[in-house]
Amino acid sequence: MPDKFHVLIIGGGVAGPALALFLNKAGISSAVYEAYGPGGEVGGGLGLAPNGMNVLAVLELADALRRRASPARENRIYDERGHRFATFDTGGTEFGEPNISCMRADLHAVVAEKCRRQNITIAYRKRLSRVERRDESVVAHFEDGSSAHGDILVGADGIHSRTRREILPGGPEPEFVGIVGIGGAVPCNDVPTLSKADTENFNFVFGPEGFFGYCGGSAGEVMWWSNLPRERPYSSEELRSLSSQALKTQMLARYGTYYEPIPSLIARTEEIIALNVFDVQSLPRWHDGRVMLIGDAAHAVSPNAGQGASQALEDAMMLAKLLRDCACDYRRAFVLFERERKPRVERVVAEGRRRGGDKTIVSPFKSKIRNLMLRLLLPMFGRYSQNWMFRYRIDWESAIETERRAA
Repeated sequence: MPDKFHVLIIGGGVAGPALALFLNKAGISSAVYEAYGPGGEVGGGLGLAPNGMNVLAVLELADALRRRASPARENRIYDERGHRFATFDTGGTEFGEPNISCMRADLHAVVAEKCRRQNITIAYRKRLSRVERRDESVVAHFEDGSSAHGDILVGADGIHSRTRREILPGGPEPEFVGIVGIGGAVPCNDVPTLSKADTENFNFVFGPEGFFGYCGGSAGEVMWWSNLPRERPYSSEELRSLSSQALKTQMLARYGTYYEPIPSLIARTEEIIALNVFDVQSLPRWHDGRVMLIGDAAHAVSPNAGQGASQALEDAMMLAKLLRDCACDYRRAFVLFERERKPRVERVVAEGRRRGGDKTIVSPFKSKIRNLMLRLLLPMFGRYSQNWMFRYRIDWESAIETERRAA
C-alpha cells in the first residue's frame, strides 16, 4: 500500500464515515468533510436490511446498532380497517444479520462514534464549493475558503451532490418520483392502543386514502410514514412553512378513519417532517479522473425499496476493498467498482419505483382490487421477492478477482 495515499471523503452521512472506517481497516488514510454540524441533517427513520447489517457486522457495529434499534421480524400487510391479509418474515438470520428498524440518527451515531475512537477526522461545516483536479492530486475547496488535498476524492454527499455536479456538469439530475414522504416518531408509552407486535414488525397499510406504514424506531419508540402523491416537489420555502400542526391536520383528515393505532400515532407525534422523494435512476458514469461517487450521490434509492442505507454501506465496503486489493491503483479500482455495483443498484432503484406505484391514492373499488391481488400474491411471492436483495454478500477477506472467478 502506498505510504502517503490519502482519500478525501465529501459527506458525513452514512456512506462517508463507513468508507473511512473500511479504508482505515485496509490501512488507507482518509478524512471526512461534512457540510452540516455534528448530528445535523441526519433525517428520519429507516429499515436496515440483512445485507446492510452484514456490512456493519464486518465493522463490528451490528450489535451496537441493534441495542439502539427495534427488531423487524415480519412484514404484515393490512387494509384500512385493520384486517391483516398477508404476513411474511423478513429473513431472520437466514441471510446473516437480521432486519432492524431505527432512526437514521442511531445509525449515524454508531458509525461516527467508531470514527472518533479510531481518530478518523470528520471536519464539520465544510460545504464543498468546487473540486480542482490536478495531474498528481485532487483539491477540495470549501465555501469557508479552506481547502484539502488528497490523492482521490469520493463524493458521498447525498442525492443533491455537489460532487456529482462537478464531474457531470449538465448531467442527469435527481428525479422527483411524485411522492412526498411524511412521517414522525413517538414514544411507545404515549400510544395506549399500540401492541408489542406493532413495534417488532413492519406494518404496511393499504387503503383508498393511500398507504400508511409504522414499525419500531429507536428503542422505546414507534415511527410512522406515509406517501402522498404530488405533481411537483415542495420548494424549500414551502417545506419550511409546513408546520407540524398543519401536517398533523392533513394526516388526520386523510387517515383519521383508518384503524387504531394509526390516528393516535399521528395525533401524538410532536414533530412531523415532510420530505420530497427523489431518485437517481442511472448516470452515464460514477467516476471521472480522481473523483468517484458513492451512495445517494451515485444512485439515490426511493425509500420504498427499504435499501438506501444498505446500498450506501455496500458501496463503502466494496470501494475500500477494491482500493486495498488494487494497491491504491484508483483507476482500476474505480472501473471495477462500477462494474460490480452498477447493475445491482440500478435494479434496486427500479424496485423502489415499482413499490411506490402500489401505494397511490385510489378509488374504494380499485383499493379492493389492489388488496385482493396483494392478498393472493404476497403469501406466495412476498417472502422470496426480497431474497435477491438480502443474499448479496461482500467477502472482505478475499481478493476481488478470487470472488469473480468463484461466482
